[in-house]
Amino acid sequence: MSELSEEHISRYVMSAFGRPLEVARIPRRKPDGRNIVTTARIVLSVQYENKFRFMTYDPIDIRSDSADWYGYEDNIPVDAAPSVLDVIAQVHERVYGDAFSKDTCRDLLDVDENGIMQKVLGEVGRFTCFVINGQYSYDVDSDYDAVGFRGLGCTETPVYDLDVVEVFSFPASIGLDYYTYFMKPDGTWARSIHASVGEKITVKHEGYLFAIGGPYVHEDRIEKYMVSTVRDSQLAAVRSKTYEMVDLDDAVTDDDGLTTFEMYAPGHYYITAYGGSTGYPNANLSLPWLPVIVG
Repeated sequence: MSELSEEHISRYVMSAFGRPLEVARIPRRKPDGRNIVTTARIVLSVQYENKFRFMTYDPIDIRSDSADWYGYEDNIPVDAAPSVLDVIAQVHERVYGDAFSKDTCRDLLDVDENGIMQKVLGEVGRFTCFVINGQYSYDVDSDYDAVGFRGLGCTETPVYDLDVVEVFSFPASIGLDYYTYFMKPDGTWARSIHASVGEKITVKHEGYLFAIGGPYVHEDRIEKYMVSTVRDSQLAAVRSKTYEMVDLDDAVTDDDGLTTFEMYAPGHYYITAYGGSTGYPNANLSLPWLPVIVG
């Protein structure tokens, strides 16, 4: 599998994945100046129609005026931080190059006055979602009630250095939409893995109901039966240049969401899982994303 490791996963990326998960979007620092364009150095993946469209093996710098440049509006001052909308605008710059311009941008990325994505990557975008550091974005100062905290959209969510941002879609949403991730056998979140060549690595594929359960704290998601294991999903490595998913041998999750795999050559890999079921036949599942360094 060494041919999959075509690029180096930077130390910065591993540092970002190695940070403790943060539930709330709380600024960690404020810029000194005013009306100054700020940047955030982040780690990013974008998936659409159950395929990865963009991911970083090195950090990328997000400008706080990127969305404004194309005529989009967000609610984060440019001297405070970039927004998730700035992130998505720069993804389109990287994917489409000069084909994404002030004149053509709305054909590829369209956002309505409420901050709802109408089109992303040229596709219907109404069910485009995102997480920051593995968590639903919400206002920690809002009332926590029967529906959890107040969720934050792409125009009102800031991003900061070392954030891990995942953008994904549920194009055929029927309310059973799961954001999925990997867990370790001890029940902790698997953020990154270091292993030796041929070492057995065991992970659990799990997810939570996103739009319905996302605004809850994780303990309440579990209590309200909004967390589920994902069974019969196939683990795969993601090629760094084409984002093609290559199946790992004999790595399919069991009824408890568990499977074991090994890598046969040293390298830097991203591991994901596709297919699978939470028990609901029509559930939509996002692709998890896990850096694995083998050496």
